Amino acid sequence: MTVSIDTAFYKNIMEQARDIILVVSTHGDILHANCAAVQAYGYVLAELQAMHIKDLRAPETRDFVGDQMMLAHESGILFRTIHMRRNGERFPVEVNSRRLALQEDAALVSVVRDISEAVAMETALQQSEAKHRLLLGELYRQNILLSSLHQTALYLMQSIELNEVLATIATRASELIGTPHCYISMVNEPRGVFERKIGLGHFARDESLQFKLNEGIAGQVYKTGEIIVSDDYSTCTNRLNGPFFDQLHAIALVPLKSKNQVIGAFCLAFLESEKRFCEQEISLLNHFAELASIALVNAILISSYKAELAQRKQAEDALQKSQADNVAIITAIPDPLFILDRHGTFIKHSASQRHVDWLPENILGKTVTDVFPVSIAQSFLAGITTSIQTNEIQIFEYQLTQKDQAEYYEARIVVSEKNEVLAMIRNITEQKNLQFQLEHLSLHDPLTGLYNRACFEEEMKRRERLQMTDTGIIVCDVDGLKMVNDSFGHAMGDTILQVISVILKLSFRSSDLVARIGGDEFAILLSCNSEEILKKKCTTITEKIRLYNADNPTVPISLSIGWAMNTQTPIDMIALFKKADNSMYREKLHRKNSARNIMVQALIKALEARDYITDGHSDRLQALIELLGRARGVPESAIADLRLLARFHDIGKVGIPDDILFKPGPLNEQEWEILRQHCEIGYRIASGVPDLVPIAKWILAHHEWWNGQGYPLGLSGEVIPLECRILAIVDGYDAMTSDRPYRKAMSADAALSELQKCAGSQFDPILVDLFIECITQSSRESS
Repeated sequence: MTVSIDTAFYKNIMEQARDIILVVSTHGDILHANCAAVQAYGYVLAELQAMHIKDLRAPETRDFVGDQMMLAHESGILFRTIHMRRNGERFPVEVNSRRLALQEDAALVSVVRDISEAVAMETALQQSEAKHRLLLGELYRQNILLSSLHQTALYLMQSIELNEVLATIATRASELIGTPHCYISMVNEPRGVFERKIGLGHFARDESLQFKLNEGIAGQVYKTGEIIVSDDYSTCTNRLNGPFFDQLHAIALVPLKSKNQVIGAFCLAFLESEKRFCEQEISLLNHFAELASIALVNAILISSYKAELAQRKQAEDALQKSQADNVAIITAIPDPLFILDRHGTFIKHSASQRHVDWLPENILGKTVTDVFPVSIAQSFLAGITTSIQTNEIQIFEYQLTQKDQAEYYEARIVVSEKNEVLAMIRNITEQKNLQFQLEHLSLHDPLTGLYNRACFEEEMKRRERLQMTDTGIIVCDVDGLKMVNDSFGHAMGDTILQVISVILKLSFRSSDLVARIGGDEFAILLSCNSEEILKKKCTTITEKIRLYNADNPTVPISLSIGWAMNTQTPIDMIALFKKADNSMYREKLHRKNSARNIMVQALIKALEARDYITDGHSDRLQALIELLGRARGVPESAIADLRLLARFHDIGKVGIPDDILFKPGPLNEQEWEILRQHCEIGYRIASGVPDLVPIAKWILAHHEWWNGQGYPLGLSGEVIPLECRILAIVDGYDAMTSDRPYRKAMSADAALSELQKCAGSQFDPILVDLFIECITQSSRESS
């Protein structure tokens, strides 16, 4: 059969369409194909018209063709599948197929779109998400980097010589990122270029290299003021050519700024093809650049001041002009500047309206003792005296409380004239707060706020180095944290850790070091000379936990505690810690069963609160499962396990939110997905409790259906454990004959009728018949 397209207009559209268009008979024969189809499959039109639609499909997809054609005839269908070209190449497609009425007969018209690029993008996205998860392993490395950044900030803030600051920026940036290849260029606006100042590693070959401000990657950084990163320099559109640059693989060009204006940039590079700049490293470089820019601006300012002072000393006849120039420079500087005599009296000043406290009427003629508190005034006087005597810059920091907030300042004092000094005061509160934040992150655990393991180990080394023999160690380990995470979620586990951290902090002095040294481990270092003190501290912890558990019975805390006190000289901190750890472990072994039983009892109470046990559900279910089990011939020795399954099959519901578990109306798909997880949660809980291990696999499979449509494994027929098939029937019967929040109870006859309807689909049909006999017989006997 052939198709004649009468209308030339529509035929022209079909032939010029980019998508593949196929006309297929009701039997699947290809009746017509457009030009896009000929180009996509590699067959000529005559060959295509001699083929069946299955011939274009990948072998594993051909079994679906019949059903898909049927749906296309009835209502149209949109689906994805795999097609094959003449050369055997496979490619993913999206097919939109529907019925086409022809004069001779009915047929299908299918619009086929090659979605190779979309599938590739989806795959790339999945790979990107997997890569992101791997980045979590970088947390430990980031902690080290933050500590290094803190040390770098301190060193930079102490440097005042421009060349020293530039060398420090290059060296520290290389150390932070882990590459020896770095250079720094400074902006020379009159010449319109970046001038190379420092070069390390690969860039040490040519330190005189220059870049124009409006060209290349450097020009892009100058224009935008943003960091530029290229993980493949060979493909960069603005790259520089030549053997020297061909060896670069990944580069990051980071701006150095003053008042949002780029004044320079430093470049880091990897020569190795497998290395990249990750997001954490880019963020770290941005923080480092802020600190480096502050230090660089300070160094430039001090260099300018010193040069200006030297000019004034060299040319007395140009003193008036030099003073005018100095006034212009000082006026342009945003920070307050002052001229003071050797006694600390304010002679001249330059301060904007933003610095109200520094206006002339407030300070001129006054001394530093009139303006500042005594301790700060003494620092100013000492700096003035030393600067005049040595002709060297004096730098110190001080703190003032203004409007109930701590403000930090840096004062720089240099000689300006005989018996006079120039003082510049800069508000460094923001930089100080950043330093404090970095220091805190490098020493503290982010979840609990306690000191981290690195800080704890450093304190151990310090005590051993100083031979502080009056040292005691207490080691604590949370019992059953994995069970809490499996049962109630990791958010509850985190809450438990935070509660324990509060209890520990309240149990010790501020001078004692309390640290989280592992996922569920804590340790305390304290100075003491008596075992009674350590025992009393352990008792205090235990009592506070008891009080907490009394108010929070649902998820009780259990903590194994061990301690050790030093009794030898010289002190060996590692041996002392091991002794305390062994002590803790012995207690954990002694309390293992009791801790587990406490948690199991808590889970039972939580299950009772969340399920229908309080209205006799558990007792009825145990009686029914025993009735059907005996009728089925389950051995007497296994009846106890059946009753245990009836009691604990829904223990995983303790991990399901109440708003889903007790929702009065029907659940949506997302809520059903969460509810179905209770089987796997229950399996994990039971697997960790020896008394429940025998029924763990039954708990996992107790929602499987006879026809394979259950969850979570999709088991069917007799592959489903007998115990689960028995439970499904008796649990369904009791659920239907009991009142629930969203409906009233059915009668026994109606429930049995419903079980019969679902026999062979949800339930084992033989067991359903047997259960109906048991209930009927029981009803006769009771009547």
